[in-house]
Amino acid sequence: MVPTTTELSQEYSELNSYKMLTDSIVLNCAKFKPLFGSKAETGLQAKIKVVKSATTNASDSEIRSATLTAMNNYFNINNWNFGDTFYFSELSAYLHAQLGDLVSSIVLVPNDPTMHFGDLYEIKSAPYEIFVNGATSNDVVVIAALTPVQLQIR
Repeated sequence: MVPTTTELSQEYSELNSYKMLTDSIVLNCAKFKPLFGSKAETGLQAKIKVVKSATTNASDSEIRSATLTAMNNYFNINNWNFGDTFYFSELSAYLHAQLGDLVSSIVLVPNDPTMHFGDLYEIKSAPYEIFVNGATSNDVVVIAALTPVQLQIR
């Protein structure tokens, strides 16, 4: 059960002793908003499809691991504010910079069959929500090339 603002104010009333006379403290509940993995809402679940660079000797497992590490760094809580908007183009650029010669392309494909390629390229959070990475190694797929089948274009 989510506590009310009154319950939070009572529970954390000692914080008032640290504020200036003219300050006010408003306490609200926050909610993490996982993206892409099984912990995400159904409409936010997706596969991160990574095209392996032709010049790399890295295994698919190494590429998945490096991708997840970079995504966890990108979704570090210090990089986000409540109410932010996620843009896949920014994540993609970050992943390309971090993964260097391991990958040649990265796309996001929704798991929901009623959604289309590109539907998750912009995701808004509510003023009380903050994004976190929900992807696991099962959500990162290393592929040879981008095709209509891989993009699930109907």
